[in-house]
Amino acid sequence: MFKKLFNYFFKNIAEEQTIVKNYFWITLSRFLSSAFRAILVILSFRILGPEFQGSFYLAMNFMLIISIIPEFGIVPIFIRELSKKEKEEREIIGSFLSTFFVLFIISLPLIFLGKELLIKDDLAKKIITVLTLFIFFDIFREILFSLFRAQEKMELQALSLSLTNFFILIFGIYFLFTYKNPFHLSFAYLLGSSLGFLITFSLLKEKLIFNYFKFFNYQKSLEILNQSWPIGIAGFIFLLITYIDTLILGHFKTTYDVGIYNSVVKINEFLYAIPTALAMAIFPKVVKKIKENEEVLKIINFAFNFALLFSLPMLFGIFFLSKDLIYFLYGEKYFDANLALKLISFSIPFNFLFLILVDTLIALDKRKELLKFDILVLLINFILNLIFVPIFSYFASSFITSLSSFLSFIFGFYLIKKYLHIKISLNFFNYLISSSLMIIFVSFLPLHFVLKVFVGILFYFLYLWLLDDKTLKEILKPLQ
Repeated sequence: MFKKLFNYFFKNIAEEQTIVKNYFWITLSRFLSSAFRAILVILSFRILGPEFQGSFYLAMNFMLIISIIPEFGIVPIFIRELSKKEKEEREIIGSFLSTFFVLFIISLPLIFLGKELLIKDDLAKKIITVLTLFIFFDIFREILFSLFRAQEKMELQALSLSLTNFFILIFGIYFLFTYKNPFHLSFAYLLGSSLGFLITFSLLKEKLIFNYFKFFNYQKSLEILNQSWPIGIAGFIFLLITYIDTLILGHFKTTYDVGIYNSVVKINEFLYAIPTALAMAIFPKVVKKIKENEEVLKIINFAFNFALLFSLPMLFGIFFLSKDLIYFLYGEKYFDANLALKLISFSIPFNFLFLILVDTLIALDKRKELLKFDILVLLINFILNLIFVPIFSYFASSFITSLSSFLSFIFGFYLIKKYLHIKISLNFFNYLISSSLMIIFVSFLPLHFVLKVFVGILFYFLYLWLLDDKTLKEILKPLQ
């Protein structure tokens, strides 16, 4: 049995098993990474106070927006080219890494010009100087992850990502308790990210030690950017959608409203890592089978059912146990976030499904066609927030976030049907009934929140097993 488990989680045996294996490792690493970051964020808020935290996140958010420039959507294109194997691997790696270096150099004057024009806080400007190097190592490491993903070795990516964020946490704790200022906290991010990069580089050193610029060609870089720019623009739009509601809320309402709203946004952001992991797991499979229509449809059908298998119980659990969750994470002073959390929870299944569609469109080289719909969703999000936030505060922002996720899914599904004539066979009723019964069952249990979650998970999957659910059977098949 141990050998079967080892092979299941460390070897690529079958199509569905490989997707589940990679999904498991990516999800585990993102869960651990988010947990490490969450601990550091909580500690920094308590030790530094709001003013210092304001300087730090002013610098960090500025750098996250700028980080689009050196990455600019090249990661999924890199994975696609590696998975297709139409060129010699070293040529592909050299072309993409040299393009990244050029883009990073171009971003430097924009960083320094932007901080002088947009940032008034002197401490934030100092922090930006350190975070510039942090962003370099962070993006470089993410690009190198493409090699793991193309080989469908997400267990190695999981190792590097988890260790990177663990190092950031350890350095962060040291600098917070020793210096108690955000400037030194920024060094924790730099040191942790650089160590994570070195670990990733060492795991891939046989593929990476050569002269990248030998393969640099101006025309090749333009070809890469011609394919990646829709993804880069989409990433920028995503950041605007992510931050615009907070900015509007801060303009019309108090900092209390902003704090309450961001408490539920952080939960949503944490959960967003799970569908991202699923999309990462299926992307190489779709790329390899892209010319085999029936095989692609089979993968998407499995991914959709897999997404609903996990997202529906999350939706039901958060919606009906929102007060318990808020008390567990934040305490009684955040109970005002209860309704906002319920409203934003509806975005969860749509986020799962939408990200599957996005990566399929990238594999089809049709991502740019979704861009116009991304812009439309951004405009709808912006206008609705302007109209309703002054009246309904953060409740409006939460509902509009879920509405935006729904619209993005509808537009993505429309485009996929246009190119694949997709027909999805969903086990939706199984997951709906199982989720409903799960909530009814745990609601009557006089247990701590964590135990309720654990018992609920066991009940949910046991009931699906008794229903002989097809997707669950496919997941468990290699273990039989």
